[in-house]
Amino acid sequence: MSDRLLTLEEVCLKLGGVKPWTIRSWVSQRRIPYTKVGRLTRFPEEHINQWIRANTVTPIERREEAYGPRA
Repeated sequence: MSDRLLTLEEVCLKLGGVKPWTIRSWVSQRRIPYTKVGRLTRFPEEHINQWIRANTVTPIERREEAYGPRA
């Protein structure tokens, strides 16, 4: 398990360019895992990776018999 703490900017990049104000909003709503180090807000890398996996939506299989053949 990684003990690395990510900065706000690193989390933004890891999440594909999510804006910093969005991450700050999620922190205030407690929608994303974070840790306080004094006044600083940091994000444990392993917790962010788990959060990404937990919030990943997997596609469903398309059933041909239900919808007919594709055009």
